[in-house]
Amino acid sequence: MEPKETQIIEDLFFASAIHTLARRTSDAGENAARTSADVRRQSELLQCDVEKLFMLTEALWTILKEKHGYTDEELMGRVNEIDLRDGKLDGKVATEKVQPDCTHCGRKIIGKRPVCLYCGAEVAPVDLPPFSR
Repeated sequence: MEPKETQIIEDLFFASAIHTLARRTSDAGENAARTSADVRRQSELLQCDVEKLFMLTEALWTILKEKHGYTDEELMGRVNEIDLRDGKLDGKVATEKVQPDCTHCGRKIIGKRPVCLYCGAEVAPVDLPPFSR
């Protein structure tokens, strides 16, 4: 092959590679934009939920203060008590997962499976505390 023909083949190869990379970059940019929009939407929904919870909490606290005479100091004392359940005063609720025992083999039930992973026995529904996670 002559040098000129070799150069043309190389140019075509590189042009194809550049086109492929440009397309992939464009696709990645579009995917990132979609993901960003989804995250923004989810964030806005969560913010609305937080605002509703804040309003409900404030309304309930106002009722407790007005009708039952509780004080802000009592509320803060209880908040600190709940915060310290995990041994740390960090503004976070301790996350304690409830894992019941299998009534047949006595081993811990893993996850929310309808049957025991170890013996296959059907898992009885568990009454969880109202604020368990």
